[in-house]
Amino acid sequence: MASDTPFRLGLNVVEDGSSHHEFVGEVADIDFDLEGLEAEFLGPIVLRAEVYRVGERFEVKGLVRTRLRVHCGRCLEDFERALEGDLKIYADTRSRRDGRTNEETREEDLGIVYHDGQYLDLSDEVRQVLLVEVPWNPVCKSECRGLCPTCGIDRNVDSCRCDEDQIDSRWGALQKLKDQNRSSTE
Repeated sequence: MASDTPFRLGLNVVEDGSSHHEFVGEVADIDFDLEGLEAEFLGPIVLRAEVYRVGERFEVKGLVRTRLRVHCGRCLEDFERALEGDLKIYADTRSRRDGRTNEETREEDLGIVYHDGQYLDLSDEVRQVLLVEVPWNPVCKSECRGLCPTCGIDRNVDSCRCDEDQIDSRWGALQKLKDQNRSSTE
């Protein structure tokens, strides 16, 4: 991570107790790999956080927000949506970390970030929050009717005359069994 990231908290300005901080950056500031992601970040990434300090230990709780342009998984139209997620970490000095490698880190250590005594870089945590929140199969609206699988028309805009009861020939044998089972139970 770059040393001049906007998501870097200068620890010398944080006094013991609780304080509020706002960080504003762009997707380039968090080393977000957009390859293979059919989404575009719009505008800034904002982290509003409450930082609680006791000596060299910190608890950071906040909300990461931005906007995203994605393709609807049903109708393929672009739409914008808010993207937000909670961030919560604990931070301590690197000197308090024992000699274990990252692979040896115990489960109870997860969520702990180490700082150098001068700065706490939150870039990776912001990136992780956004990665979790980016939708896998975004839908523009819950009532989106999508594209017709036969003719490809957008059923939100127009209707088609394709037979929706038409059964894919690969499922014909299964339909036949279903019909036989229905007639035997009647």
